[in-house]
Amino acid sequence: MSDTPFEGGDRVFEVGYRPMPDRGKRQPPAVAIARTMLTLAWRQRATKIVLLVCLGVLAGHGVWLVGQLLFERFGAEVGAAGMPVGELVGSAREVLANFLRVQFFTTAIAVAVIAGGAIAEDRAAGAFDLYFARPLTRADYAWGKLGGAGLVPFVTILLPVVLLWLTAIGIAPPALRSELWWLAVPALGGGILSVLVLATTIIGLSAVGQKARTVSIAYVAGLLVLSGIVEGLTNGGFALAGYIAPERSLHTVIDWLLAPEQSMLGSQVSGRYRPINHSVFGSLVALLGWAGAGFGLFWWRLRSEVVG
Repeated sequence: MSDTPFEGGDRVFEVGYRPMPDRGKRQPPAVAIARTMLTLAWRQRATKIVLLVCLGVLAGHGVWLVGQLLFERFGAEVGAAGMPVGELVGSAREVLANFLRVQFFTTAIAVAVIAGGAIAEDRAAGAFDLYFARPLTRADYAWGKLGGAGLVPFVTILLPVVLLWLTAIGIAPPALRSELWWLAVPALGGGILSVLVLATTIIGLSAVGQKARTVSIAYVAGLLVLSGIVEGLTNGGFALAGYIAPERSLHTVIDWLLAPEQSMLGSQVSGRYRPINHSVFGSLVALLGWAGAGFGLFWWRLRSEVVG
């Protein structure tokens, strides 16, 4: 029987106290907050479903783009009437513009599911006391939540735009390739604007909500209802109402950036183009206003909840 009060006592005495092993550079608080938020969201089945829908939208536009470019590469005219390829199956400009418009709606559902509870669940659980009991600033918390919410449209909109553009560059005929090189700038501009609007508005709504499901439903329903109301008002002659709907303003800016011409196939895929706002600058200001309102609401709520 050992002379020590407990087994292994000699071993503890021999080892003594040692410094903790170096675990490397400490991770920024904002990164940890964003990672935790996305990890929790990934456990939900709804997250995987909406991301699959976004992937399906990308796949569909990828097939459209490849088919269009192959037609462009192997024949200038097709059909009995000798219709130009651009009028029949469209162009890379049309594919990218249509992708940005359609993916805005599907990504709106995705950010609602993934980031709807980003702030609401923290408020409902009283997690602010735990967060800010450690040396964490409001800016760290804000950047973490915005980064987590913004990563969703970054992955579903911005990266796919780059992928579609690279695909077009890779298989386009040499005569068309020089034009496609410059297409990256307007396409990325539309994608960045989509990411900004979606990330800030969902975070702003989540900041005043209490439950993730309520925020998610309100966000998607509000976007659809607002779009329908604005469409009715503009058709009734109230043109200024068109700037209220973010989808319509984004449509206006994207069409100005990419200047697409609708083809016969494009009209079958997404329907005839709807009227858009008269002023591109006004639409851009409206979108930035939505982004500013979302972030302002979030920051105001955070300041009211967390003192100092």
